[in-house]
Amino acid sequence: MPAVFVDYYELLEVQPQASTREIKAAYRTCMLRDHADQNPEQDDAGERMILLSRAKDVLLDDSKRRRYDQERSAWHAASAFGAAPPRWEGGKAPDANQPVQIDLRDVSIGKILVGAGVAVVVGGLAFAAKKVADRASRRGRPRRRGSAFR
Repeated sequence: MPAVFVDYYELLEVQPQASTREIKAAYRTCMLRDHADQNPEQDDAGERMILLSRAKDVLLDDSKRRRYDQERSAWHAASAFGAAPPRWEGGKAPDANQPVQIDLRDVSIGKILVGAGVAVVVGGLAFAAKKVADRASRRGRPRRRGSAFR
């Protein structure tokens, strides 16, 4: 089965900046509406339940959510130049442990270069932001006695 991207925010019908309380409420609402027992005629109701549980698990854990947000932004960037895996539209739930595979043979070299340039700029901005944050956090620390730097 090819790799498929699942947008957990879209699945739970919440904004990416949603709070823990909003995510839990959205999960309960979606599970009540989409539960397999409520929709016995829908073949993908069980698969949707699996994805709803996975979405809740990822979005309520801070480290998993950070990692997912990075993957989500990478998917959107790849989607902008046509190299993203397809989005889940129903049916069998994709395997959470399967790596995302992107076939670049179908993408023009121009789009690849633009995408690589965007990735470099975004990576550079993230690096610069981290350096600024590190420098700002060091300013608030008390200095060690006997330090050569004053």
